[in-house]
Amino acid sequence: MIYLDNNATTRLDPKVLQAMVSTYELGPLNPSAIHGFGKKGKEKILQSRDWIAKYFGVLSKEIYFTSSSTESLTTLIRGFVQAKKAKRILSTKIEHNAIDSLLHALRAEGVVVDTIEVDLHGAPKLEQLCHSIQPSTDLVILSSVYSETGVMLDLEAISEFLYQKKIPLIIDATAHIGKAPFKVYRGISAFSLSAHKFHGPQGVGMMFARTNFPFTPLLVGGHQEMHRRAGTENVAGIVGLQTALSLIEESSFSYMQELKEMLLCHLRGMGSINGSGPTICNTLNIAFSDVDAENLMIRLDQCGVCVSMGSACSSGSIEPSRTLLEMGLNRSTARSSLRFSLSRFNTKQEIEKVIQILQELLSVSTF
Repeated sequence: MIYLDNNATTRLDPKVLQAMVSTYELGPLNPSAIHGFGKKGKEKILQSRDWIAKYFGVLSKEIYFTSSSTESLTTLIRGFVQAKKAKRILSTKIEHNAIDSLLHALRAEGVVVDTIEVDLHGAPKLEQLCHSIQPSTDLVILSSVYSETGVMLDLEAISEFLYQKKIPLIIDATAHIGKAPFKVYRGISAFSLSAHKFHGPQGVGMMFARTNFPFTPLLVGGHQEMHRRAGTENVAGIVGLQTALSLIEESSFSYMQELKEMLLCHLRGMGSINGSGPTICNTLNIAFSDVDAENLMIRLDQCGVCVSMGSACSSGSIEPSRTLLEMGLNRSTARSSLRFSLSRFNTKQEIEKVIQILQELLSVSTF
């Protein structure tokens, strides 16, 4: 199988697996226990937390381990709303379901949720943000990379603008980490990530929150994670997350970009690229001319090629991508679009094979 759905999840790096197995082999590590095994577990978490804090250039006490980006974002967003009794939030309609569904729930609870208009560029621009900010805006929530198209936010400019405005900014960095350098600018109040998006284990995530960013815990019942996230920590998963971060090399970004350019060079004449803004190195979203993307995706799967029509968390629906529709694409174009997302484990030979299969399918089949 040729796997080109890496924005949904990635294969576990063998070195990450090795680090996790070594951790499991240390014994039953409950970091809350005061005996020797507990101390070993606590030490593993402290080492991982300190390393990750140094990696991002932040304080160790600002790093919290969770089960996923979804949990992290829910904690940060709902926790801030509760702690500050926030009444007005600004975001977009193209955020991942982890944010979009939560904003719908908050809206039903009486919170005003304003949205920044997003056009075919594929991400909100600074001038659009400026026009959307209200004097009563309490919080802004954005993605640094939009996973369906790979379009990147101008994170530095937007975060600096909000810093000057003294408005907290939560960033969903889930689709960013492992595909482009990520800097924690001073205007970023909090961000989330998930290990399985950059060759770490599923079921473990992380959130960063500055010491002056208030939030009430989502999970209570224990003292874990500095009393901000109750529940016995996933020690091996945390070690896996830290190891996966340590294996990210910027040379892999240029390699994935090279693979993407190979794919784009041959597919450009078959359709149009969705999202005109700058994109990360691994993602290509293409609307194929006069093609039903769902049928094409099934045929590709039968040929041993895994791609997607968008976010994995919204799969199973026959509706076209919400993100593409909100960007202004018509339903027909959205229905003809597929996402190809690469990883450092893909090869040039695989890309050549995918190009060949696509050319054959599109030349002889009616979709």
